[in-house]
Amino acid sequence: MKYFSELNNRLGKKIRDNVLIDLKRGDSIRPSKLETTTAFVATLISLTPYFICSIGAAIILSNWESVPAIAIGCIILASGLYLRPRSFKNTQTTLRRADAPTLFSLLDNIANHLKSPPIDGVHVDSNFNAYMAEFKGKDRVLGIGAPLWLALDPPERLALLAHEVAHLINNDPARGKIASNALETLARWHDLIHPPTLINHEHNTRFYYENRGLIGQLFSYLLGGVISTIALGFEKLIFAESQRSEYLADIASSSIAGAAAEKSSLKKIILSPLAEYALKHAHYDGSKDINLFENMARAVRSPDTHKAAELYTEADKSMHTIDSSHPPTRYRMEVVAIAGNLEPAIDTDQVDWAAIDEEFAPHFQREEQALLSKIIIQ
Repeated sequence: MKYFSELNNRLGKKIRDNVLIDLKRGDSIRPSKLETTTAFVATLISLTPYFICSIGAAIILSNWESVPAIAIGCIILASGLYLRPRSFKNTQTTLRRADAPTLFSLLDNIANHLKSPPIDGVHVDSNFNAYMAEFKGKDRVLGIGAPLWLALDPPERLALLAHEVAHLINNDPARGKIASNALETLARWHDLIHPPTLINHEHNTRFYYENRGLIGQLFSYLLGGVISTIALGFEKLIFAESQRSEYLADIASSSIAGAAAEKSSLKKIILSPLAEYALKHAHYDGSKDINLFENMARAVRSPDTHKAAELYTEADKSMHTIDSSHPPTRYRMEVVAIAGNLEPAIDTDQVDWAAIDEEFAPHFQREEQALLSKIIIQ
């Protein structure tokens, strides 16, 4: 795995360098030429279940009087149906426009400036994070972690919202339905080919129950190798596009909230381990009030100087791990810096943050109580 980690780092650095070159030339930053290739490959992968279904149906229809052929056709048809990706419904508690009119007014303003589709709902959770997701029926939902929201000042909050909304216009494959369908299809191919993993509870060990013959096992491993190779190549395509998309979202966020706010929010994200540390060391016996989210936020807003310096140094040296979606925070700050001192398109003083906090309050409280119930000392 060390090889792939080094490969990701080299590829991530090259993507960052290309973005910086475009910015210095004054070129508009758009998705790379790999965008079309990624979409094409994702479409081909997503169509394989329907191709398998058609083979099964053809066998059944062309051999209607042969019971063995019909049985084989039904097995193939069932396999194709199993391989189809599922559309996930939004089953979480979701804030809609009627629940938070002031928040959605701000989101609409951001969407209008970025020329993006509107946000349909907002999820609130207990993580020091934020995300953008699209569910069945094009239900576009923005997720906001309560501790992160409380840790940010108004310009940083605007930068956070703008960054997530920007993912709707930068064709990020990590958040797109086409790529997610392809990834799920590949995962189902893997599950179909490989035998299930069972647990021996007596010895607490995993084992495979395999009753296929040698030929069947050989076919399984060969086809499994092909699927794994395709999955690895597709993940690298997504990696390249998703990294670039993250930079595009940072630049778009800077245009809405200003470069200073975007840089400041990124610096607070580096301090996220302090919020996790505050949560880990929270003690709750159920008999007293505890402002858990506020304590987590305060650990980032007013950090211990020594611990903050260590995290900033670590981020500067190791640059965090380059994963499949987010570039290192240091790289992102370099891109924002090169983009220039962009003036904010929206004046934070004109936003009624108190009203938004009031709209969030009952939902934050619900999530906080749910989290406290998990850490209560018995």
